[in-house]
Amino acid sequence: MTTHITRVPDWKITTGYRVLVKIGWGVIVLAVYFAAAASILHATVIWWIVAGLAVVVILTSLLLPEPLPRDMITGSRNHIDARRH
Repeated sequence: MTTHITRVPDWKITTGYRVLVKIGWGVIVLAVYFAAAASILHATVIWWIVAGLAVVVILTSLLLPEPLPRDMITGSRNHIDARRH
């Protein structure tokens, strides 16, 4: 006897959320690359670029909407039932 399990995500995550997360990770990788270059080259100007990239990552993380449990979404994506949790 075989049991089939359907994997339904418990959280509603939008495409915009996924894009912002990818942008954030990309900027973090870029900042680490520039930080390594600044350390090797002893360049003060590159540290300002790293600081600017860090600010971009912080602002991107502030724009991320909070994922919601799927059962809190009642109809369209804008209707949320806050009484369930």
